[in-house]
Amino acid sequence: MDILSANFLNTTTQLTIDSGSLTQEFLFNRDKFRQYTSDGFNNDLTTSSITISFDETLTVSRLALIQTNLKSFDIFYNGVTANAFDITSTGSTSTSLFTSNSETSMYMRFTPVDCTSVTIDMKATQSADAEKAIGWLMISNPLVNFAVDGRIPSAKNYKPSENPKQVVHKMSDGGIRLQTVATKRMAEIKFKYIDKSFRDKLKTVFDLSDHFVFDAFGTMTGWTDEFIFEAVWPGKFDIFKFSDNAIGAGFTGKIKAQEIAT
Repeated sequence: MDILSANFLNTTTQLTIDSGSLTQEFLFNRDKFRQYTSDGFNNDLTTSSITISFDETLTVSRLALIQTNLKSFDIFYNGVTANAFDITSTGSTSTSLFTSNSETSMYMRFTPVDCTSVTIDMKATQSADAEKAIGWLMISNPLVNFAVDGRIPSAKNYKPSENPKQVVHKMSDGGIRLQTVATKRMAEIKFKYIDKSFRDKLKTVFDLSDHFVFDAFGTMTGWTDEFIFEAVWPGKFDIFKFSDNAIGAGFTGKIKAQEIAT
């Protein structure tokens, strides 16, 4: 479980692509009904490339691909194909060079690398000779790694949800029609007995007063719920309360991550 910096990819001006300019915004504006797709590269013998350039050197150690059809593809940094990322999460490869991928979504953990650009060379698709497609691309680095900086919450204290924005129409016969405008994710996490160091890391996220990326349990394989989203932390910060009469017992409080508008 991670809280990450806001997606390093956030504007079309960062992108250098060889096709699909009409859909490039969906690489960073997440919409489950739309994807970035190449145009004219529906052949597994042709390679389509996406390069994301940064205004400054950034440390990258997390990358998520959502709703993709890529089978064979390479991910590298600083414009040099030999600069593959070393993947530390369990998956089909230990470097970011994929030859026979069958996953439609994956969350990669890398050995941290300081880089100025990230490139994806998209070669073959899972259904042969289709246009290359990616539903959402997230590149970032952790602000808080729950397993390292503190602990993973218990199941009863972690409450994820999808919350639809709905318009209910009551019809003349007494029945109703329902229109779902959008569905947004949210996660509430309660902690008890956490130490000051972990509390202070969470306070740093709250004090950003800006959005971040929340990932629940992203994996390289079998990641079907795709529970990752750009979020804000609305309301108050209340992790100042002592968990018991002894100060050394730690702190109690709640985190709230609510998905932003796109």
